[in-house]
Amino acid sequence: MRLRPALVLWHRWFGLLGALWLFLLGATGSILVFYEEIDHGLNADWFTASPGPTLPVSQLVGAAIGAHPGNRPGYIDLPDEPGDVVTVYLEPIASAGQSAVSPSYWQVFVDPATAKVLGARDANAIDLSRRGIMSFLYTFHYSLHLGAWMTWILGLVGLVWIIDHIASAVLSFPNAARWKESFRIRRRAAGHKRVFDLHRAVGLWLFPVTLTLAATGVYFNWSDDVLMAIDRISPLTKRPDQAAAALAEPLDRPPVSADQALALAGAARVDSLSYNPAKGIYWLRLFDPRDIDSNGNRWLFVDARSGAVVGDRHFSEGSAGDVVVAWQFPLHSGKAFGWAGRIAIFLSGIALCTFVVTGLMIWWRKRSARHVAVRRSAAQTERSVAPAE
Repeated sequence: MRLRPALVLWHRWFGLLGALWLFLLGATGSILVFYEEIDHGLNADWFTASPGPTLPVSQLVGAAIGAHPGNRPGYIDLPDEPGDVVTVYLEPIASAGQSAVSPSYWQVFVDPATAKVLGARDANAIDLSRRGIMSFLYTFHYSLHLGAWMTWILGLVGLVWIIDHIASAVLSFPNAARWKESFRIRRRAAGHKRVFDLHRAVGLWLFPVTLTLAATGVYFNWSDDVLMAIDRISPLTKRPDQAAAALAEPLDRPPVSADQALALAGAARVDSLSYNPAKGIYWLRLFDPRDIDSNGNRWLFVDARSGAVVGDRHFSEGSAGDVVVAWQFPLHSGKAFGWAGRIAIFLSGIALCTFVVTGLMIWWRKRSARHVAVRRSAAQTERSVAPAE
């Protein structure tokens, strides 16, 4: 089989088999571009803090745990601006040889000035109410709420989509001398020709963005495998909490408090804080001029037993592999380029849905045309062999 017919066959079957998955990924991805804005709009009472100084973090975490006992803090998102709330992510405590007390993964929203719990939700729940819809869509986007096996399948879809980008690019330029026509939508053409132009031209306009989404999507869904591959090419810098040996027993009540660890940040603004009881290490994320998105990416690691700083580096610096990893989320979310990048990702999600719909329309029209041609051919054959009266 020659190259072009083979690529047409590939593109057709990838489109048919991947249509549903790509449509769902595109639709949810476009919504998630504005995750924070939509979530805050739907749940303003959860995200509005009282005026006043911020209370000690230990007190705020204590309020969150008091509302949801049997859990421990895994991640604490601190206020970025005055008026923001503190979000405490609680992980279930599991005893040795036993399952966790609760399978839930709670997000607890706490007023930093009063320690009042403003609201909470289970991030793993299937909740379509205004309280949980954005959290639901976030998990749905990478796993459809079907667990690790679907996360792996969607990673495979992303990998095959990367290959399809190559096939699509070749098919989009049947005549190299007239390449500009592939980027145009003919206004006066018949309806089916406009559908074809829309399918091809929009794909070419957003080709770099959708290819980036496919590649970064594979990274997130196959993170362990991708990180292993990157590490072999360009060794990754291990974080202190990764390199340190596990303690004999988890340090659930460390001698150094979270507030003492935060004090070591000095004048730097702290974006978030997490604690690893198995290693006894705090991980502070600080805002820094080197940040490549809206998150604090200077990492400060503190020994929870001695209070010593055991690591201080910026996420985007290090080996070539470190830099590649650091850019994955900023590129996938568009935040690397501010509002322009986010809008580009939003439009690419809408475009992906458009590719699916127009692709199915093209396939259905050609399929119908083939069936009509077969029936006509059969009718002509029948007439030609019919005995004369």
